[in-house]
Amino acid sequence: MKLEVTHTILAMEPDLEKSSGHVLRFLDRTTLVHYDAVRVVADQSCSATDPRFWPWLEQGLADNHRVLTQLLRELRAAGTKEFSDLLAMPQGFQSKIFHTMAHLLDGFFGIDSQFYSLPEDSHWLGESLRKQIEASPEEFWLVTVVATLESPTHHTIAGLRSFEK
Repeated sequence: MKLEVTHTILAMEPDLEKSSGHVLRFLDRTTLVHYDAVRVVADQSCSATDPRFWPWLEQGLADNHRVLTQLLRELRAAGTKEFSDLLAMPQGFQSKIFHTMAHLLDGFFGIDSQFYSLPEDSHWLGESLRKQIEASPEEFWLVTVVATLESPTHHTIAGLRSFEK
């Protein structure tokens, strides 16, 4: 069984070639997930000068928010309703959901990252960087990649995934 995931990654580089290289080096070095293969989807990548840039970036942010909302639903369904419930949370499925949520909030890239900002090491877009992109759009690219795990049943993080897009 093969699992494919798509990530949209913001890079601060002058062209697609350099942006793609930056993204691929990042994915090769990230510690949480190691893919068997990663390919850049050039026709779904664009500079901030492209009219598709902001809608795609906003969609990526909304997708990250959707993932967090779904994880929160799963955590609540498993019995964690309030912060005080964390003290009694069993190690296992619930703690893994919480762990994934924490990574999305603290900027640690993982399999559930829909949009990721390399300049800020974040799943979000800070106001300062938004202004920087608006001021110098030629310096920023969204790079879409499709990453593959050949055997997700043997990959701890992928095996925990209970939902798809």
